[in-house]
Amino acid sequence: MSKALRNWQAVGAVALAALLHAPAAHAQATANAQGQSAVASVDPARLVIAREIVGIAFPTDKREAIFGGAMDAMLEQMRATMFSSMKNDPGAEKIVNGKVDGFVAGSKVILRRHIPSMLDAVAEAYTREFSEAELTELRAFAQTNTGTHFLQRSSAVMSDPSFRASNEAYMRDLMPSIEKMRTELLEDLTRYFMEHPPKASTDS
Repeated sequence: MSKALRNWQAVGAVALAALLHAPAAHAQATANAQGQSAVASVDPARLVIAREIVGIAFPTDKREAIFGGAMDAMLEQMRATMFSSMKNDPGAEKIVNGKVDGFVAGSKVILRRHIPSMLDAVAEAYTREFSEAELTELRAFAQTNTGTHFLQRSSAVMSDPSFRASNEAYMRDLMPSIEKMRTELLEDLTRYFMEHPPKASTDS
């Protein structure tokens, strides 16, 4: 098995998971707010303001590009780091890039269907994270030219050369940990299934 293929197996799932999480991270629905959603009700007055803020940050005609841009920026950084070992094997690189490109294109189709509900969730999260007074202030800021620019272009920092260099350095440092995890996981699962042979699935 080639080194390129071993590396792809090691990072593939992590890389694709990161691509899927990039838009969600940009949407800024915090884990704390999500955890509260099951127990805290949504204040109607806050929700009206929060939805206005979300509407400014993610205009209907731009929101798909905002989410897709975040995903594309992350993909390019992964190509420069996690997939870099394939540069010496053009055939393997072409196969992997083609597979990833196809996956990303398909995932964007799925993401498009979920964007409205994701943004509704962000608005609801804002109502639990901020008071009505704070939301009113945030809306006032969002309605200024500077506020609109800040909200609509915040994902662009992912493509900024400074952020890109910093994030690629992080990914390179992460690679040994991913490889270690892959090796340990394979060993642990092999040992487990030798002791506990998997049963035939009854799922349809």
